[in-house]
Amino acid sequence: MRKLLLTVALLSSCGLPPMISDTGYRGTWSRGNDRNVSIVAIAEVDGRWFFRWTKRTFDRKFTILCDWEGRCEERLNGKLIATYAMTTRYDAATETLSTETVEERMVPDRQTFRYTDVMEVNDNGRTLWNYTSDRDGQHYEGAARPKRSFAKIANSVADPPRGERR
Repeated sequence: MRKLLLTVALLSSCGLPPMISDTGYRGTWSRGNDRNVSIVAIAEVDGRWFFRWTKRTFDRKFTILCDWEGRCEERLNGKLIATYAMTTRYDAATETLSTETVEERMVPDRQTFRYTDVMEVNDNGRTLWNYTSDRDGQHYEGAARPKRSFAKIANSVADPPRGERR
């Protein structure tokens, strides 16, 4: 991850925009503000799709770190406060990528949340929209779906998943 961020920073400092093209879902996507950054990496290996999410505050007190198998840990000041189990699915008939997530919150009370997010690539491959279609039994349609957008920062991913791991 550090290599990717360093590469993006170096390209930015040269005054040249990174070479971004429409690779569909594949690549690295980012969104953030003055407090934190959220990075999504999406890869396909041997017909299987992988989704890895990283979120952290700039002071690194808050982090969500995921591996390519969809296992994530959320920490605040080093203390584990939630885990996530994400399953990535690709529907070839509709060419739709989605994630199904089970979130286990540990503080302040133990709670379990389930949700499905559906991805959509727009703007000639430069923007990834992530729409929540289902959350804890409630279904969302159209403009009622919670959504967030990510800007593409690289056509590739750092530390890509290796081979078939089913």
